[in-house]
Amino acid sequence: MAQMLAPVSFTDPELPTAGGGAAPLSGGVAQVINPWRWFTSVFGNQFSLLSINLGRSSAPQTESQILEEVGSYGRQLGRIGEALEVLVREFPREGLSERAVAALEDFSAQMREIRRIKDKSRAA
Repeated sequence: MAQMLAPVSFTDPELPTAGGGAAPLSGGVAQVINPWRWFTSVFGNQFSLLSINLGRSSAPQTESQILEEVGSYGRQLGRIGEALEVLVREFPREGLSERAVAALEDFSAQMREIRRIKDKSRAA
């Protein structure tokens, strides 16, 4: 077990270690500490002190403009999924391999699940 994930031991009151053991009435005390979680839980994901680009873009200004004026990646993927769902529903299945039919059915099932989650969040 990585030391940062190991339970803290207070068997020696002057020197806590991550080697194991437990203080009286403490139970397990292993904890993962994410220093940014408190910040994002308080301010949400709309506030940041820095911007991190996880990918390379040949035209970052154009990409930024598209995100601001057209829609987020999620919205863009949603529209693509909805359009593809129409094509999948109308696509003839005869002559397709079992694997191809399974892929179409998996896609349809995923879109139904996405729709269920969206409907549930709208009702809340």
